[in-house]
Amino acid sequence: MSYEIVHTTELEVVVGDNDAGDAAHPSHCADYNGIWSLTSVHEKRNCFAPRYAGLNLEHLMDGLFTTDQEGDTFEPRHHPMQVERISDRAVRLAQSRTPQTAVESTTIFEVKEPNIIDFHFTAKLHQPPRAGKQFGFFWASYINAPDSPCLFFLNPDGFWNCLSPDMHGTGNTVCHSTIDEPQFGLADRSYNVRSLAHAFSDRRFDLPLVFGRPHDGKMLYLQMFDQTSPVRLTMSPTGGGRDDEKRVFNPAWDYQFVIDDVEIGKEYHLRSRLVYKAYGGRQEVIDLFSQWKDEIDE
Repeated sequence: MSYEIVHTTELEVVVGDNDAGDAAHPSHCADYNGIWSLTSVHEKRNCFAPRYAGLNLEHLMDGLFTTDQEGDTFEPRHHPMQVERISDRAVRLAQSRTPQTAVESTTIFEVKEPNIIDFHFTAKLHQPPRAGKQFGFFWASYINAPDSPCLFFLNPDGFWNCLSPDMHGTGNTVCHSTIDEPQFGLADRSYNVRSLAHAFSDRRFDLPLVFGRPHDGKMLYLQMFDQTSPVRLTMSPTGGGRDDEKRVFNPAWDYQFVIDDVEIGKEYHLRSRLVYKAYGGRQEVIDLFSQWKDEIDE
């Protein structure tokens, strides 16, 4: 089975591997894992570009990523995955040790009432990075032709900022306020200037959350994280291609998890919560984050 479907009273969530879609999902392309489809009783259209996916594990990044020695840039897309339902509300997506970077990983997607998707990622490296000590994981969510492509985050002064860069590869990634000089890779190597992993904004986020307004703006797409410094918020205005009928681009609402001094054999964890619901204002965003933080701190 290439995918499993889980429900709440509001959501239908299709979690799938790297296979192409079937008759029920004819547009879905091979090489895109994660959430193939996300729909709500408040919005029947897929939140994600139907050809692609959301929360798609896309890159495994070491010091050779986006150099002329990079190898397979999209390694997680190309190595087989196994999808397994583990409860009425949860699906596990597993990937065995990858051939290039030797990463073994599992992701559990669990839905909760009425409009929540909890994401728990676990990974282990079985060999040192090919270069450097940093190692990063990169996820892409290709959003289906929203009226407004931008993402919102809170800066250290408590003001909302809009992340909507001019182009792919320019100022796309925002780091936490604890990071003065963001970096990825090695000073003595040349990296692809269009790489989102190296395209840093001068702005910084405070609370580990980001939100957008899919489709015509009536929906809230809120993603929250259980960590700060290792998390990087990333947006590409054109990453998901374009919608010729609507004459708009499909943005990519992405995120990264970067370990500065990775240890071989150690398990690394990242938890996130995605809330997909009717938009209720920016104060609701803060309230939802506070509720989740209380929950995970218990």
